[in-house]
Amino acid sequence: MNFIKKLTHFMPVLAIAVLAFLFLFAANVSAESNEEELLKAAFSGDAKIVKELIDKGANINFQNEKKFNALMVAAQYGHSDIVTMLLEKNADVNLKNAGDTTALMLATKNGHVEIVKALLAKGAQINAQTTEGITALMLAIQKNHESTADVLITQGADIHLQTKDKVTALIIAALEGRSAIVERLLAKGAQVDHRAVDNTTALYMAARNGHKDIVDILLAKNAAFDLLAANDTTPLYIAAQNNHVDIVYTLLKKGAKVDQQDKNNATALTIAALIGNAEMVKVLIKHGAKVDHKASNGFTPLILAAQNGHTNVIEALLESGAKIDLQNDDGVTALMWAGLHDHADTVKILLQKGANTSLKSKKGKTAAEIAKDPAIVELLKSRAK
Repeated sequence: MNFIKKLTHFMPVLAIAVLAFLFLFAANVSAESNEEELLKAAFSGDAKIVKELIDKGANINFQNEKKFNALMVAAQYGHSDIVTMLLEKNADVNLKNAGDTTALMLATKNGHVEIVKALLAKGAQINAQTTEGITALMLAIQKNHESTADVLITQGADIHLQTKDKVTALIIAALEGRSAIVERLLAKGAQVDHRAVDNTTALYMAARNGHKDIVDILLAKNAAFDLLAANDTTPLYIAAQNNHVDIVYTLLKKGAKVDQQDKNNATALTIAALIGNAEMVKVLIKHGAKVDHKASNGFTPLILAAQNGHTNVIEALLESGAKIDLQNDDGVTALMWAGLHDHADTVKILLQKGANTSLKSKKGKTAAEIAKDPAIVELLKSRAK
């Protein structure tokens, strides 16, 4: 999901910009102007030097090659005395750096709430967006600066703005697990089922990341729980994939489709069996999951559990009526697959449960002929006699 990558990498991008900003200082040591000295003093927090340079006539709105200015730097590093000084001299609060980041965003990112208030009081554009469409409010939510987010919302931040990938503040709050902010945004009218560019919603992201409290909040607001997102996955599917049994149970109780298939025809049960979550498997089957559902290439939950040696899942599936000798599109059974992947304990359980050793794959091979481990081969041959 591209938007997640962009959110994840946004802060490093800013950090790189600051490093480049510092590099420019080093490159200009031999002949620094008053403006360059001003940026250095703002960075180091030297209010005395800042005042002296302003009194000398330094341009307080000067921007270096990366378009950082003194106000941005002071705001980023929390030098409130310098910010106040610059604002009193009518520094332009809405200048942007090379990534369209403003002083307000930099202060917000680092949780400098008093500086945020001061910038807003001087007319900082609360809804300015970076080149990727990220706002100050989004940054406050992402970095878990709740008091700063409250200030921005109270001051009229547009909660409906979207990034280039159509991500909203609510989706970010759900993704990051900010339950109080989720409730605040919903109370302000945030669209509960808004979809990002990959069709993910706030509920999907909360389910994916295991934020049960937020899942409950969103469901109480009638969030749609069967919307298809990337690869035709649903909140139920993604919760199962990430081992969030409690969320899976909640969604099933709400009425989520238990056998919704992704683009590979896999269901939540397919995934639960593959990753070896026996508790999840039992919950899904209890709510009507088809135990012998075939995903792409005919793989059943049992065959996939055998592939990874998940004996507890195999037992749960067989106890629920899974057919032990079903073959995939290549004629492979769970027994063959367990043998091929060297899972001796799985082979033993399948044999104990009556797996047929004489079945052949489409290539005409039995489980004993497919297995590689000599001990497994011998075990299978002994049972075939």
